Amino acid sequence: MVILMELISKEKLLEFIKNDEVTVINVLASFAYTEEHIKGSISMPFNIIEDGGWNKLDQKKPVVPYCAGKTCHASRRAGEILESHGMKVYVYEGGISEWRDSGLPMEGEKYNRK
Repeated sequence: MVILMELISKEKLLEFIKNDEVTVINVLASFAYTEEHIKGSISMPFNIIEDGGWNKLDQKKPVVPYCAGKTCHASRRAGEILESHGMKVYVYEGGISEWRDSGLPMEGEKYNRK
């Protein structure tokens, strides 16, 4: 299998999100998503993708799976699964840690606390 996933920067991902060009997928556990996630992303933990949950995604829209950061490989593994089912996949390796540390838009319980 030839891997075609294209690596993208946080700036490119932000542009994609603003233009509603991709589905951004948090592949971490549901509790981690509830705590904090990239604004506008959806929760689909890696095991759900692995078990076929990917078929609930819009097959025509490119996807950007992300996880904790550069040392987390769940997003790349999820991307390989999604790509193997014919989806266009972009890889954002910086993950939630780079996104948060860059001051980019976040959501979740962590941000709703007073």
